Amino acid sequence: MAGVVSIAKALNISPSTVSRALSRPGMVAPKTRELILQEAKKQGYLSENVAPFLSAQPPCVGVLLADLNNTFSARILNAVLEVIYSSDYNAVVGSSNEDPLKESHQLKQWQSLNLKGLIAMPTANFAKAYAHLTNVPLILVDRDVPELNATRILVDNEAGAKLCIEHLLQQGFNKILLVSGSHNVYTFKKRSEAAKLAYPDIECIELKAVSYEELYMGAFELMNVLMLRTRDKRPNAIVACNNALAAGLLYAINLKQLKMPDDIALVSFGDSEWARFYPTSISALRMPAEDLGRMAAEEMLTLLSQDNYRFNTRLLSPMLMPRASSLALK
Repeated sequence: MAGVVSIAKALNISPSTVSRALSRPGMVAPKTRELILQEAKKQGYLSENVAPFLSAQPPCVGVLLADLNNTFSARILNAVLEVIYSSDYNAVVGSSNEDPLKESHQLKQWQSLNLKGLIAMPTANFAKAYAHLTNVPLILVDRDVPELNATRILVDNEAGAKLCIEHLLQQGFNKILLVSGSHNVYTFKKRSEAAKLAYPDIECIELKAVSYEELYMGAFELMNVLMLRTRDKRPNAIVACNNALAAGLLYAINLKQLKMPDDIALVSFGDSEWARFYPTSISALRMPAEDLGRMAAEEMLTLLSQDNYRFNTRLLSPMLMPRASSLALK
């Protein structure tokens, strides 16, 4: 039968280290703990013997978000924590930084915790990473993974794309460009698909970028390339699919000394605080970040308190905030 000694022999470490990793994981280096957990699972020891140790730890909810450098994710996190900390549960927080390998590594490490539930803003490979967790119920926030059993708290991306484009059309802009990041990211894909389906004539450009810095620099470089086009081939309005893209576009617009909305109009998915205070205030689609986080946490607490809980989907509506960057001059 597998045991602490056999695990220690297999890894050439002391039995006391194995024991600490299983009963007090915070006292063991993360890499060592992960090796021990993998070997324990391989030998069939994990499921049989670790449960009593885990139950002695404080129950917690995992919160795994995509990129905490982005204010949207940070606002979701703050709302989640406000609800979780008002309950009997602790929270453990992680960020994938839009990297599936980091996401998988994070979830593997959380195997040693008394994890009762997981709230996640997933990457494209999340389903494979989530398989590391056993019997941990899931709430997906902002992004969907259709093949998983989970409650989903999402924004209506189709309605958002239509709001932005219809606003620009009503203001008289007829050469509209939608800029997104990589379509491996659920929200970028959905916004681009919705725009192209409803308005086949608009131009859509996908930047192969996912992190904040990649999106920012990619948008900056794209704006410079767009200005190399002849005037009749340039867009006269741009929809940026998140605030990192909008910031990169604005950096180039300023350096080129372009005037908004005369030379180029701009609407951004995501209403950053700086958008309304920019010299030319930026039209933005306000995303209900706090509502996403609050509802995700409340659903998790409901799930954990009910034996007959049923997974469901909640779809929240964004709100367009028209400002000077896209309002036609009268």
